[in-house]
Amino acid sequence: MQNLMLGIGREVITPPVGGHLYGYNPDIVSESVNDDLTVTAFYFEQDGKKALMLSICVCEINTALCDEIRQLLEQKTGVQKENIMLCAIHTHSAPNVAGTEGWGDIDREYCDNIFVPKILKAAESAVSKRISVKMKSAFGDSLVGVNRRQTLADGRVVFGQDTDGPFNKRMTVLSFEDESGKCVANMVHYGCHGTAAGENREITRDWSGIMVDALEEKSGGVTAFFNGSVGDAGPRISNGKTTGDISYVRELGEIATRDVLAIYEKTGESEMPSLFAGSETLKIPVKPRESTEICGKMYENYKDEKENLGALIKDYLETVMRLNSQNAEEKEYFEISQQTIALGDFVFTGIPFEMFAETGSKIDEAVKGKNVLCVSCCNGFEGYFAPENELCRGGYEVEMFRYGRPQQFCDNAEKYLSDAMSSTVNVLLCEGE
Repeated sequence: MQNLMLGIGREVITPPVGGHLYGYNPDIVSESVNDDLTVTAFYFEQDGKKALMLSICVCEINTALCDEIRQLLEQKTGVQKENIMLCAIHTHSAPNVAGTEGWGDIDREYCDNIFVPKILKAAESAVSKRISVKMKSAFGDSLVGVNRRQTLADGRVVFGQDTDGPFNKRMTVLSFEDESGKCVANMVHYGCHGTAAGENREITRDWSGIMVDALEEKSGGVTAFFNGSVGDAGPRISNGKTTGDISYVRELGEIATRDVLAIYEKTGESEMPSLFAGSETLKIPVKPRESTEICGKMYENYKDEKENLGALIKDYLETVMRLNSQNAEEKEYFEISQQTIALGDFVFTGIPFEMFAETGSKIDEAVKGKNVLCVSCCNGFEGYFAPENELCRGGYEVEMFRYGRPQQFCDNAEKYLSDAMSSTVNVLLCEGE
């Protein structure tokens, strides 16, 4: 096995003040910059294998836009698009590059002039600067996040803090050293929404930005964040909610800093990890479209909705009724792209959904002998993916899951997903050995 080669590239992708911020309401406009948004590219090469992982400081990225960027990256860097992971850190205080129905259109001017060119430049820089590295690792518990699906006395599920709900506390640090033992880069993995700032007007990476900067200063290595199973995970801030203002970003960032530095201090001897990269298309069964009669009755409650979940459901109903009127062919499956990049015993695997914590844990447990680091909002965005036991409880995430596409997923779709993802990781890793 040859040495692992690593190249790092970083570019600032902060937009001009005055643009729309994506994640809450489509009319929130930035008034200042709290901290710069960045894209950080990690280029890996070993034994003829090449892979790119990019940590991008936006909320989520439209799937078609991701496909466009990955194709351009393949042309610019020579890395096959099947071996490229575009990972949004999920801050809700960045420009709209998702274009979700109800949350506003993609800021195409920003994409064309800043977002896409800077991503390409960071990746090209990473490829040109590759050096031989070894990797060391450590992980530990962090209570930066908490299950955010709080149940009220009347049974409604709302955004809040459910300290007894499923949540993965594990924070992982991978640190890379050059031949002299100097730290050149770090990757931090953890699952938590970037919503501590709330409906603020400042551009910010949210709490993870403070953590990243602190580890970068401490270690001397370029550091980036990769967000895990965020579907039901929100920031555990002291107001008892999962949204606040910019002061709560600083509050939670200090806690995250304490945790990540303690974990970094535990990293042991560096080793030469093996590299593997691959992708697979998963086919998750879907139900037949809903009847026009049922959709028509529901439509009366949503016909005037223009924002957020209400607008999404309205669009779903209109789409289903239109497809029914056209006698359009129905699908048996919804195809989901799964991307996997392994570094020794640590396996990043991602899909363009927001996974719940228990889904990530199931996949990790099913892949024996490896540490599986699930990545949400990877190579696109298709909404939430809710477990079967959460469907009866309802709430925002469940409604997004149900109405995100014209044909709803089959019963127990999350089991299909977790089984397929873990099986794919096992098969790909066996092929890579």
